Amino acid sequence: MGANQTKQTIKINRIEYKFEKELGQGGFGRVVKVSRKSDNKEFALKIIPIKEQSKESIKSFQNEADILSKFDCNNIVKYYDSSKDNNNIYILMEFCEGENLRTFIDKHINDNRLIEEKIIRNIIKQLCRGIKEIHDKKIVHRDLKPENIFIDDNTNIKIGDFGISKQLNMDKTHILTTKKLGSEYYAAPEILDNGIYNEKSDIYSLGCIIYELFTLNIYYKELIQKKGKIDEIDSDIYNNKWQILIDSLLESDYKKRFDINQVIKFLEDELNINLNNIIKGEIYIKKEDINKDIRIINSFENYKRERRLPDNADAIKYLNEKEIKENIEIKINGKIIEFTYYYKFDKEGKFKIEYSFKNNLTRTCDMFDGCSSLISLDLSNFNTQNVTNMSAMFAGCFSLISLVLSNFNTQNVTNIDGMFLYCNSLISLDLSNFNTQNVNQMNSMFYGCNSLKSLDLSNFNTQNVKYMGFMFFNCLSLKSLDLSNFNTQNVTNMFGMFGNCYSLKKENIITKDDKILKAFVYK
Repeated sequence: MGANQTKQTIKINRIEYKFEKELGQGGFGRVVKVSRKSDNKEFALKIIPIKEQSKESIKSFQNEADILSKFDCNNIVKYYDSSKDNNNIYILMEFCEGENLRTFIDKHINDNRLIEEKIIRNIIKQLCRGIKEIHDKKIVHRDLKPENIFIDDNTNIKIGDFGISKQLNMDKTHILTTKKLGSEYYAAPEILDNGIYNEKSDIYSLGCIIYELFTLNIYYKELIQKKGKIDEIDSDIYNNKWQILIDSLLESDYKKRFDINQVIKFLEDELNINLNNIIKGEIYIKKEDINKDIRIINSFENYKRERRLPDNADAIKYLNEKEIKENIEIKINGKIIEFTYYYKFDKEGKFKIEYSFKNNLTRTCDMFDGCSSLISLDLSNFNTQNVTNMSAMFAGCFSLISLVLSNFNTQNVTNIDGMFLYCNSLISLDLSNFNTQNVNQMNSMFYGCNSLKSLDLSNFNTQNVKYMGFMFFNCLSLKSLDLSNFNTQNVTNMFGMFGNCYSLKKENIITKDDKILKAFVYK
């Protein structure tokens, strides 16, 4: 299919897009921001005039579309569609907010300030994830440089410009070429000297970029000007292990240079940057349901106070901002876990979440804290056998309607304070398989679950629990409770346990424990 174009709109494979603004122009053509007329989703459209390009250049652009279509990674610019007519080649890609890494670095140079290490860590982690995806697909980028890396205000990274990338022959360790590739400032010695490249050529480019992030100096220029005597990164400011990594990436002999898997292993072992512990989620929500649900807005006000968010924080704006893809770092037992989630809308409101952990977790506290637009979550296969702390695990999940915890292993858990805090859309919750024999803290466990009508705690073992304060506070819809297995002999705090449980009557609480009945009197 081709593309039909007017001054205001363009059709690519029968889908109509509206021109928004020009993003850039160069020898290849131009890139414009467009929006799909059906839903206003924004894209970047690369338009390449055929008449102005050589056959080799045209092949390069077609190659870029083919290469991009192979990837499925948050840190690589997404490809959506492409077409060609008599005049132009069109490549429809993800629109990246923000700027490129070159501009980001130049701003720090102009301000005469180094980049913070935590920001560099985040950039490197994402670059490595993107490069691993590229190399796992047996592709070499061949032009990694700051100009081809996009960064937004939240330092989310996207690798782009695959025009001269190459699919490797899986039976070869390197491929010969008759021309030099990429910018010489970031090109590996084997490309500049001998015209050969392989996946380790990208690793050299990565080393140049990392060196520049730490020093704000272009490595190649330093190499020429200082005749090989390169300044190391400032060990008074940065962890000195970064220099070890940089030296390994900038090894002139590509046979001795790290590959991407060795880079990742070094990051994990030496710098505690874990790329493999990733939770990936696809969350589907009906946008109109979020905007119309007054309960969510009211709950946001409570949550805002609880979390001390600014008074002018707006619920709708807050929830709408959650519709975009997000990367959340969670520190669990000293390891950085990244929970990546993004929102898509369809008529059925489908939901799917996939997750995997390289190492067994010992803490899941705050894991889904603030995921306010989650509507369904199935954690039935979640491995929690070593977890000891689940406090506030689902706090602020205002929209959560379905939560499956059927195979949760909680035998070692000691703290479940605020576990379901403000899950105020949950109607029923089955915790019959919860093993709570070692739990000693249950404060505010169901605080604010004001839609909860059915709660199965039939196997709850509370013999070691000391704290139950505000446990069912504001469970406005709860009409009955089976607490027959509750043992409160060691409990020292039951203050506000049944506060504001207006639908719950004393005769509908199944218990033989006088302390529970006494606590109910003061609801």
